Amino acid sequence: MTGFSQTAHFSYDASGNRISRWLEAKEVKLAEADTLLPNLRPTDNPVLLSEINVYPNPVKQNLQIDINRLEHETIRGYLCDISGRTTLSFSRLTSNNSINIESLAPGTYLLKIECKGECRIWKLIKE
Repeated sequence: MTGFSQTAHFSYDASGNRISRWLEAKEVKLAEADTLLPNLRPTDNPVLLSEINVYPNPVKQNLQIDINRLEHETIRGYLCDISGRTTLSFSRLTSNNSINIESLAPGTYLLKIECKGECRIWKLIKE
C-alpha cells in the first residue's frame, strides 16, 4: 500500500523574513499500522464499549482505561500519533488498565478501543 507525504519548506532573507515557500510531496510505502487513521470512525450505536472511562486527560505518566461492561470479550486498543502511526497497542484489555506512556513524546494522540467490530476513539493530550 502506498500513500503520500508532504513536507513544507521555507526560505528566509537575512532579516528573517520568509521569502518563499514550497511543498515537497513524496510517495511513501505505508505499513499496515500506518493505515489506522482512515479507519478511525466511531461506531454509531456503541453497546459493548458504551461504559469505558479513559482518564486523566491530559496525561503525564499513567493512562487509566476502565471498562465496566467487560464480559468474556477480547478488547484491543491502539494508541496512535496524530498522523495515524501506532505507537502502542494492547491486545487484551481487562476491567482496569493502567498504561505507562511516560516514554512517549508530548503531543496529541488518538486512542482506539475495539471489540467485535465496534470501536470508540478518544483524543488524548500527553504532557
